Amino acid sequence: MRNTLILFALSFTLVGCEDTYRYPCQDPANKDNPECNRPACEADGFCYDTLNGLPPKQVIELKVEEVPAEPVVEQTAEETNIDESTGE
Repeated sequence: MRNTLILFALSFTLVGCEDTYRYPCQDPANKDNPECNRPACEADGFCYDTLNGLPPKQVIELKVEEVPAEPVVEQTAEETNIDESTGE
């Protein structure tokens, strides 16, 4: 009788349980929402991957190739055919 009463009391404690999440972006149903994905979520830190302990998704960034500048070659007055005394 006592065991039955204990089981009955414990069953009432589980009646109020439901799946709730502390943050809306922690819910797997919201993982595709724009506010739960980078870069929109980085400001407040509520990204789906961060809240659920997943590795962060990489945001696609455009890669810009740097073209090396050509070295500057100084020209002398003789090479440019300019008369230094007159400037012509």
